[in-house]
Amino acid sequence: MLRIRLTLGLLCLLIILLAIGLYSINECSSLGYRIQAAARDRDKAGMSLGQMKRSGAAMTGALLSLVTGDAKRSRSDFFAASNSFQNALAYERSRNLNSTDEQALIAKLDNTFKIYDMQARAFLDSANESDPSWRPTAARLGQDTSQLLDIVDQLSLAHEEAVTHGNTNIAHDINSTVRTLIFLMIVATAFTIFASIRLGRGLLKPLNILATSIQQVGEGNLEQTVPVLDDGELGMLATAFNRMAAQIRQYQANTSEELMRLNMTIRSTLASLPDPVFVLNSQGAVEFRNPAADQLAVKLLFSGVTRLPEVVDKKVEEVRASGQDYLPTLFQDAIKFYIDGQDRYFLPRIVLLRDDHRNVFGVAVILEDVTRMLLLNDVKSNLIATVSHELKTPLTSVRMALYLLHEKTLGPLGEKQADLVSTAREDADRLLKTLNDLLDLAKLEQGSSPLQLAQASPAELVETAVRDTRDIAQSAGVVLRTEITPNLPDIRVDRQRIAYVFTNLITNAVKYSPPGGEVSVRASMGQTRDRKSSIRFSVRDNGPGISPEHQEHVFERFYRVPGTNKTGAGLGLSIAREITTAHQGEIGVLSQPGQGSEFFFVIPIETKSI
Repeated sequence: MLRIRLTLGLLCLLIILLAIGLYSINECSSLGYRIQAAARDRDKAGMSLGQMKRSGAAMTGALLSLVTGDAKRSRSDFFAASNSFQNALAYERSRNLNSTDEQALIAKLDNTFKIYDMQARAFLDSANESDPSWRPTAARLGQDTSQLLDIVDQLSLAHEEAVTHGNTNIAHDINSTVRTLIFLMIVATAFTIFASIRLGRGLLKPLNILATSIQQVGEGNLEQTVPVLDDGELGMLATAFNRMAAQIRQYQANTSEELMRLNMTIRSTLASLPDPVFVLNSQGAVEFRNPAADQLAVKLLFSGVTRLPEVVDKKVEEVRASGQDYLPTLFQDAIKFYIDGQDRYFLPRIVLLRDDHRNVFGVAVILEDVTRMLLLNDVKSNLIATVSHELKTPLTSVRMALYLLHEKTLGPLGEKQADLVSTAREDADRLLKTLNDLLDLAKLEQGSSPLQLAQASPAELVETAVRDTRDIAQSAGVVLRTEITPNLPDIRVDRQRIAYVFTNLITNAVKYSPPGGEVSVRASMGQTRDRKSSIRFSVRDNGPGISPEHQEHVFERFYRVPGTNKTGAGLGLSIAREITTAHQGEIGVLSQPGQGSEFFFVIPIETKSI
C-alpha cells in the first residue's frame, strides 16, 4: 500500500513535469521559429527595398546618360536596372504579407513601374534630339522615377511598421507563454505541496507514533502498543513492533524472577564474605557495603560518611587515574587501623568495574584482614632468623674443623676418611650459604636493613656483574655476552644488593646452560606495570626452559622446578624478588620449554629511599 501511494504520487509529479516541459519546448520552439522567420523576412525585405532604390537611381542615370549621346550604353544600363527592379519587386510580391498597407503599396508600385518601364523603353527606342518632344518626355520620365522611388520609401515605412507590429505580437506571445508557465508552475507547486502534506500525514503520523513508542521502550516503559492503521508496510511495521514489545514484556517477566534471585545470591555472597567489601559508583560514593564493611565503618566512626577512609580513598583515586587494578601481594602494602584497642592490618584490593565497552562505572574495594597472617609471618621470620643465627655459630665451628681435617693439619687421613671429610665440608659450605640466605631474606622482609641508594650507570652495573661471574662461566664452558642500549639514564640503587640479583640470575643461567652455550646480559629502557619509566635488565640462557605452570612459583621460597637435578636451596630468586621489590621494581621470567629462559627485572629511574 505504501509503495503504491509513493509510486502514484511520484508518477503524478512526473506527468506534471513532463507536461510542463513539453509545453515549454513547443512554445519556445514556435517562438524561436517565428523570431527567426521575422528576422529573415526583415533582412530580405530590406535588401529588396534597397535593391529597388538602387535600381531606380540606376534607371534615372541611364536616361540621363542620353545627354552624352551614348544611346547604346544608356539603353543597356536601363534594361539591366529595370530587370533588377523587377526581380526585387517580384520578391516583394511573393512575400506572405499580413499588412494591407504593404499589399496596397506593392500593387501600386507594380502598376506604376509597369507604366514607367513601358514609357521609358519606348522613349529609349525612339530617342531623337531633333524631336521637339524629346526633352519634355525625358523630364516627365525623371518625375515618374521620383514618384516610383517615393512609393518604394512608403513601402519601406510600411514594412518597418509591419516589423514593429510583428515584434509586438511576438513579445505578447512571449509574455503569454511566461504567464502560462508561471501558472503551470504554481499549479504544480500547489499539487506538490498538497501531495506532500497528504503523503507526509500518511507517513509521518504512524512513524512519529512508532518513534515515540520506541523511545518509551528504550526508557523502560514496555507497555506500548502502536495502532495498526492499514495493511501496508506501515501496518506490517506496527504489527512487528507490537509483537516485539510483547516478546520483550514476556522476556522481562521470565527474567525478572531470575534477576531477583541472582541479585539476592550476589548480595548473600557478598554478605557472607568475612572481609569488608565496598562498592563505589562512578562519582566515588559508596553504594553498597557488606556487613563486615558496616562493622568496620562503625568501629572507624565513618559509618555516616559516603566515602572510604582517607588512606583508602587516596589509593582509589590513584587507581582511577592510572586505569590499572591495584592487587598487592606483599604484607608491606597492608594498611593499619586501630580497632578495639589493637592494631589491625588490611590489604586493600581495588578493582575497576567495567561494562562491555570497557568503560569504568564503579570501583570494588576489598579490605583483606591480614593481621593474623602478618603476625604469623613475623613469628616465622623471627623464628627463621633466630634459628639461622643460632645454627650459624656451631656450624661455623664444624666447618672450621672440617677444613682443618681436610688440610690434614691434625694428621694424615685415609683415602675414605678424606672423601668423607671433603663431602662433609661441601655440605657445611652449602648449609652455611643457606643460613646466610635465610638471614638476608629475613632482614629484607622485616625491613631492618634499609637500602643504601646511590647513583649508578646501568652499563657499569652490567659490566661489573659480568666481570664478577666470568670465572664461573668459563669453568662451565659458557660464554657471557652483553647488550647495552647506549645513553641509558642513571638509576639510584643499592649496588651491593643489586649485585646479588645479577649474580644470582647469571649463575643460574650458567648452571642450566649446556657447555658451549651462551648467556646474554642486557640493559635497555622499559616500563613498570604502572607505566613508570624504568631500566630493564635481563639475563637470557639457552637452557631447557621452564613450563608455564611452574613460572609463577619459581620466586617462592624453597621452590624448585620438578625434575631439576641441580643443587640449591631455592632461596636465591626469592631474595632477588625481595631486593627488586625494595627498589620499587618488578621481576619476572619469560620462558618456553626447550627454548631457554629470560629472567628480567626493572628498576624505576626515580627510586625513593625505603
